[in-house]
Amino acid sequence: MNERMAIFEFARELALEAGEILLKGFRSPGLAVSYKGVSNPVTNVDRESEDFLYGRIRDRYPGHGIVAEEGHRVEERGDYLWYVDPLDGTTNFAHGVAHFSVSIGVFSKSENRVVAGVVYDPCRGELFSAFAGGGAFLDGEGIRVSASADLSRSLVATGFPYDKNVSKDNNLAQFSRILPRVQCVRRFGSAALDLCYVAAGRFDAYWEMKVSPWDIAAGCLIAEEAGGVVTKFDGTPYDIVVPEVLAASSKLHTLLLGLLSAE
Repeated sequence: MNERMAIFEFARELALEAGEILLKGFRSPGLAVSYKGVSNPVTNVDRESEDFLYGRIRDRYPGHGIVAEEGHRVEERGDYLWYVDPLDGTTNFAHGVAHFSVSIGVFSKSENRVVAGVVYDPCRGELFSAFAGGGAFLDGEGIRVSASADLSRSLVATGFPYDKNVSKDNNLAQFSRILPRVQCVRRFGSAALDLCYVAAGRFDAYWEMKVSPWDIAAGCLIAEEAGGVVTKFDGTPYDIVVPEVLAASSKLHTLLLGLLSAE
């Protein structure tokens, strides 16, 4: 097994194990919720999952960098940088809503792209994954984006930023332009899973602003490897450090891009 495939398989293993930590803490009497902002919660389970993931990655690959949502950061000179979201969908988790995930994306500095991505939904036991150039998978079976070309019959997803109460850049204008033109819009609360649902053809498209690299690193690769077009709002290729993303089938992408960029 070559190095990159070994990294990919290790990421899959870690996601499954971290998912068990999330399930153990979900709706448990020991759940403790605090807030990083007015509407930005964090739980003790987020931190337990991140401690586990950070420790395992450091033990296995001490020369790799890691950027994790709850504060674990290490910069190394090696080629690989792990973007880790130990619990994507914390608001759902904190309220007892069974829709959240573990997201792990591995970025290659030399290639300037994500080369391996894994998103695990422990409530449904669904493991989404992708390997650069190798396709996208759900529980080991290949997946593809929707073939829909009719925007009016499309189911799309989005999300709203945590600072929506104080910022005018809050996605409401884009939402208002898109909602009347599609079948419906869903807001499920896990960017990683939204991207995977596009990859699996469950959603026809997804857009969001003010996302973080750990939210989208894995999901963008999975959607792209499933045949989706994944870009910034100006139509240029997505960049995980730029906080906006549109993922859609090729037949819908241009239509949605026009709505997102309209004034």
